[in-house]
Amino acid sequence: MKVIFIASLSHSGSTLLDLMLNAHPEVASVGELKQLGRFARLEKPNRQLRCTCGAQNLLSCKFWTRVSALTKAAIGRTIGELNVEDYDEVESFDRDNSALFQAIASVSGKRYVVDSSKHVARLSCLIKNPALDVFPIFLLRDPKGQICSSKKSSASLVKLIGNYVRTNREIYELVKDRPHSVVRYEDLVRNPEQVLDSLMRQLGLSFDRQQLEWASQVRHNVGGNGMRRSHSSELKLDEKWRDRLTLLQKLAIDAGTLLGRYRFAKSVHPKTMLGAS
Repeated sequence: MKVIFIASLSHSGSTLLDLMLNAHPEVASVGELKQLGRFARLEKPNRQLRCTCGAQNLLSCKFWTRVSALTKAAIGRTIGELNVEDYDEVESFDRDNSALFQAIASVSGKRYVVDSSKHVARLSCLIKNPALDVFPIFLLRDPKGQICSSKKSSASLVKLIGNYVRTNREIYELVKDRPHSVVRYEDLVRNPEQVLDSLMRQLGLSFDRQQLEWASQVRHNVGGNGMRRSHSSELKLDEKWRDRLTLLQKLAIDAGTLLGRYRFAKSVHPKTMLGAS
């Protein structure tokens, strides 16, 4: 069993990539596992609690109840009791997440499990866990698109630019010396078959055409945007930034992210291909 971790900033297309991977017959994508406890304990707003399979919540979803039963049998903890986001408690984090990934693989019958939690801190902890075989996917989006989508928050443009560069640099430093893949959101939407074919080969798998029909597959995603409930697999590139950002804002974002943007775009490590020496 291999863990595939999607590392990125928010608003970078992680939900779409997660769903496309889930549509492969040997892959189970379960969304943002860092949020699993909050969903399982029903601590999220009611509109978010429904499992993407259609169940009212994770406690009434057959998939997640079976996963919970396996983690309970293995380490005495249900999915609502697992340590999935306290990164300082290393012993319990390693034990609980190892049991969780194994349970997901067992219930799904899949060899690959995808975690789209995005956060660098979680990826760092998972990589250090000797019981897990983790393959990171570094997902990048044009900074103008990512920052425009993030402007709903109260953060200033300067802070959003700084966060873009800082977070992507942290991901780059974490994955640069280990096998990983780099995917660009814009390429994934414009040329999904080509990007997925290359990505799946790096994972040691073959592209499956049903990955282009990702919305028709059964899924049990935790967290992510509204796309996880979509019934249509139609792809549309989100470039609202072209109209919503002023020329000055576009120039500021391009200038502020220039060095990092081009560096990360070329950051595919020579050992990216699994099995490479």
